[in-house]
Amino acid sequence: MMVSNIRRWLCVLLIICLSFCSLPVCAETTDVKKLQERMLSLGYEIGKADGIPGAKTSSAILLAQTLLADNEYDVPLTGSPDSKTVELMMQEENSKLLQTLLKGSWGSRVKEAQRKLIELNFLQDSADGKYGANTETAVLAFEEWLAGQVPDQVHTDGRLSVTEYALLMSDLSVYGFEAPIYFDDTYPEELKDSFLYAENVCLINAVTGKVLLEKAADEPAEPASTTKIITLLTALSLCDPDETIVIPDEAADVPKDSTLVPVSPGETMTMRDLLYAMMIRSGNDAANAVAVLCAGSTEAFAEKMNRTAADLEMENSHFVNAHGYTTEGHYTTARDLVTAARYGLTLTLFREIVTCLKYILPATEKRDELVLNLKWEIFDPESAYYIPHAAGVKSGYTSSAGFCYVGAYQENGITLIAAVMGCRTRNMAWTDLKRLFAYGMAVSE
Repeated sequence: MMVSNIRRWLCVLLIICLSFCSLPVCAETTDVKKLQERMLSLGYEIGKADGIPGAKTSSAILLAQTLLADNEYDVPLTGSPDSKTVELMMQEENSKLLQTLLKGSWGSRVKEAQRKLIELNFLQDSADGKYGANTETAVLAFEEWLAGQVPDQVHTDGRLSVTEYALLMSDLSVYGFEAPIYFDDTYPEELKDSFLYAENVCLINAVTGKVLLEKAADEPAEPASTTKIITLLTALSLCDPDETIVIPDEAADVPKDSTLVPVSPGETMTMRDLLYAMMIRSGNDAANAVAVLCAGSTEAFAEKMNRTAADLEMENSHFVNAHGYTTEGHYTTARDLVTAARYGLTLTLFREIVTCLKYILPATEKRDELVLNLKWEIFDPESAYYIPHAAGVKSGYTSSAGFCYVGAYQENGITLIAAVMGCRTRNMAWTDLKRLFAYGMAVSE
């Protein structure tokens, strides 16, 4: 009987405790939900307003507290919704302040700002929606330029206020700002380096060698797979293209994320087939195979590549491997690339290989027949980036090098060669090439 009464009293006490404890929890949940709704209205992407102060809510609160504290409000930088922070965040007069983007911000507004910064050539990075150090540096550069136009509307602090964000997204050409997105393609002869996306550019008349336009053309940069232009030139000076060869083991010794033909150790084919495969498919496995077959090792072949570069007076180049994968000490310039391409296009087999859009590799003992296609947009009449009269020579890409391309153009007896390096996207490279070739024709006629 006594045990039963004790249990009954314990149950009553438990119910009373739960009742009292649940009241502040419900109130707190309601307050957090209202705060979350407020943050969502301000553009903080924290998910749903569920009343649960999770990691995203806490991060957003900390960003808000940082902005409030920097504006001389006395709030702690804790990421917790204390009463003072909540009160200030809920006040409408603080809305613009709280919508400022700063390091640590994230979401669609950040991504849109990054895209515009990239288009304006302030940001050489991807639009990932995360406001990091690179974005902060780009914003600061934008603000420094903007301060010269509308000083009363700018704070050069690496943060995007609501006013600065609106200016960034507006048509800055009214302030005389020059960027690729503001170029009028109906006047190709007015092209300047500020209207190009690439970090490094060189355009020449292939017949005379005259430089028509350049941008940081002698600045060493990563060439990615445009390296294979030198690989092909070096190989053609050392090998018999009609010789039957066996793919060496070193073909498989390439970085994990390499582009492959693929070719396999022990596979038999002609050197000609291997060279076509290397250039059209941009296979790093094929490049290694070429190097070993021509020089005995990849290291020895790299030495011969540097000799080729020296013979062509490529003054700012040094090659460490045959395929172009990012490696310390492996670099070239836009001017050196057009120099190499210009010489290469005087060689019949080089010209045939680098302008080939489709090649059929015969079947071997290790694989069936393989069709190699080069399907870049500049060769597709249905693409907005189609460039009539354009031809090869070689593309390249790594995350650190960006997109690189060396191409030729021939019309009305005029031949042009252009190199673009460090484009953030392939389409930016195509836009640059189209403008460069149009400019070249305009000033050559």
